[in-house]
Amino acid sequence: MRTKWISMLFLCVALLPSCTNSTHLQAAPAMNMSDAPNTIKEDTSPVKPPAPIEIQLTAVGDIMVHGPQLKAQYNKISDQFDFHNNFHFIKPYVENADLALFNLETTFAGEDKGYSSFPRFNSPDSLAEALQTAGFDVAVAANNHTIDTGMDGVLRTLDVLHEKKLKTVGTRKSHKESRFLIENIKGIKIGITAYTYETPAYGKNKTINSLILPSNLEPLINSFRYDRLEEDLIQMKSTIDDMREAGAEIIVFYLHWGEEFQREPNDYQKLIAQVLNTYGVDIILGSHPHVLQPMEWMEHPKYGNQTLVVYSLGNFLSNQRYEILKNRYTEDGMLVHVKIMKDMVNNSVHISNVSYQPTWVHKYIDGSKRVFEILPLPEALESFEEFHLSSKESQYRARLSYDNTIRLLQLGDSTKFISTTQQKKTRKNNIE
Repeated sequence: MRTKWISMLFLCVALLPSCTNSTHLQAAPAMNMSDAPNTIKEDTSPVKPPAPIEIQLTAVGDIMVHGPQLKAQYNKISDQFDFHNNFHFIKPYVENADLALFNLETTFAGEDKGYSSFPRFNSPDSLAEALQTAGFDVAVAANNHTIDTGMDGVLRTLDVLHEKKLKTVGTRKSHKESRFLIENIKGIKIGITAYTYETPAYGKNKTINSLILPSNLEPLINSFRYDRLEEDLIQMKSTIDDMREAGAEIIVFYLHWGEEFQREPNDYQKLIAQVLNTYGVDIILGSHPHVLQPMEWMEHPKYGNQTLVVYSLGNFLSNQRYEILKNRYTEDGMLVHVKIMKDMVNNSVHISNVSYQPTWVHKYIDGSKRVFEILPLPEALESFEEFHLSSKESQYRARLSYDNTIRLLQLGDSTKFISTTQQKKTRKNNIE
C-alpha cells in the first residue's frame, strides 16, 4: 500500500501543471485587450426601477337632445341628422383622455318609434356616432330616462352604442352579464359601474321616472331607492367586492342622484358618498341635477379611505337655457380630468392629480340655421372669432358661465382642485 501511494506521488509531481491550482503557475505573457474583441465587460451601473404609469380619466355630465336640437341637427338636403358640430371644439380635450365617460340621458329606440324630447327622449342613432368620433369611450346608460321607450328602447340603445364601439355601464342585455366594466388601460385596471335612483314604487312594481319598470327589466338596470337605501347599498357593496375580485385597482361609481337644479348636494347624496367611501370606492361622479355641484375629497376617519366625489357634472349638452327655465346654471358644464398613477415597483395605484375644464353650451343662429356648440372655457373667451362668439350677448353669457363655475368650484373643499387654466399658468410660471 505504501509503495502504491509513493508511486502516485511521483506521478503527480511529474504532471505538476495539471495537479496544482493555476495561481501557482508561471504567469503567461500579458494579452493586448484589443486583440480580444469578444471580451465582455461587466455592467456595474445600478439597475433603474421601472417608471410609473400614468393615465387620464375624463368625465362629463348629461347629454340630452331636446326638440330645438333635433331641428338644428337635421339636414334637409341629406335627410339625415348630424351631431358632430356639437362636439367640435371640445373634441381635443376628450381625445386627450385614456378613458372618457358621459351620461347618455336619452334612448336610441329607432326612427320607427319617432324622435322625441321631454318627457320621453328618443334620439337619432347618429348622436352615438358623433360621441364616438369626439373621443368618448364609455356611455352611462342608467338614469331616469333609461326606460322612456320601454324594454325595446333599453336593449336597442345598447346595440347602437356597442355598434359604434362605445362601451356601456348601468344597464345590460342579460342578467348573466356583469353589472360593471373592467377596463385595462396601459396596465391599470379601472372598474366602472353606474346606478340610477328609482321613483316611489307603484304597488309591488319598481318605477323609474314614475314609469313602471317591467319585471323582466328589473335585473338589467342598476338602480336604488332612497326609501330602501340600506338594502340597496349592500347590493352596491356586493358589486364592489366583485369588481375587486375581478382585478379592479381603481373603482369608479357614476351615480344619477340628487335634486334637479340644486347647486348643492342633498343629504342623501352625502350619505351615499360616505357609505361608498367606507366600501373603498375611489371616484364618485354625479349626474341628474342639470347644474354643477361642488367636488370634494372624502376621507374616512377610521379606515383612511380617500374618495374623490364630484356631486354633479352638470349639463354637457342640452337646450335647458336661461330664456326657458330662468336658470343660467343649466348652460354650464365641465370636463373633470383625473390622473391615475401606478407605481410599478410595488404595484400601488393612486389618484395623482384632479383638474376641471369649464364648458358652456353656445346656442346661436347662423343664417337661418340654429347652432349648438359646446365651448371650452376660458379658451373661447380668449378668441371670440375662432369660437363663433360674435355677439356681445354670447360673449357676456360665456364669461358669466365661466365666472359662475370657477366661483362654485373654489368654495370649500373644491379649492383643493385646480382648473386647467390655472395649471397652464402654473406651468408657464415654473418655466419662467
